[in-house]
Amino acid sequence: MRVSFALVAAACLLSVNAFGFMSAEIHYKWWKSPRIKEKMELTDKQVDTIDNIFSSYREQIMLFQKELKREETELLNVLRKPECSRDEVMEITDHIEDMKATLTRIKVEMYLKIKGVLTAEQQTILHNIKEQYRGRSR
Repeated sequence: MRVSFALVAAACLLSVNAFGFMSAEIHYKWWKSPRIKEKMELTDKQVDTIDNIFSSYREQIMLFQKELKREETELLNVLRKPECSRDEVMEITDHIEDMKATLTRIKVEMYLKIKGVLTAEQQTILHNIKEQYRGRSR
């Protein structure tokens, strides 16, 4: 179940942050790319709203990512100990997986709010851009 959710979420998240192909540099904030803005016919109000949504989630996402990295480092340190127990390792692993699931939910929630700012036509264009990006990255 977690794997399925993670795969669906990962596909959605590509829409949010992986559209740098439209110019020479990667734009994490795809909605600020002049070419994507033009292609999607984004209004200044939409760009501002999307930017506000992104900004409202950014700190929370960064904190979760930092904590996740810390937990993964702890797991590696525990695994290096000859006396580590299976229960200890599995407890840390379960916590890491729970954190990953929470982080994915946060990112998907952000994506859905951003998607809500777009018209149906803009959502289709965004999906098509994502498909073009996938084709180029293969």
